[in-house]
Amino acid sequence: MVLILSVFCLSSISVYIAALRAGMAEKRWALVALCLGPLVLPLFHNHKRLTLRRAFGRFSNFF
Repeated sequence: MVLILSVFCLSSISVYIAALRAGMAEKRWALVALCLGPLVLPLFHNHKRLTLRRAFGRFSNFF
């Protein structure tokens, strides 16, 4: 039980830092990661990609 709670807390902290770096809503993503744990990582990366695409346009290069 302690292991599961620590994994959820660590994933919440890591998603918070990643959202902070990406300029997204940090507290909302940290709360979602605290509730869902590491299952939120694919959702986060997809949302980050869509946010970049929305900001720069559909056919532009990000890198």
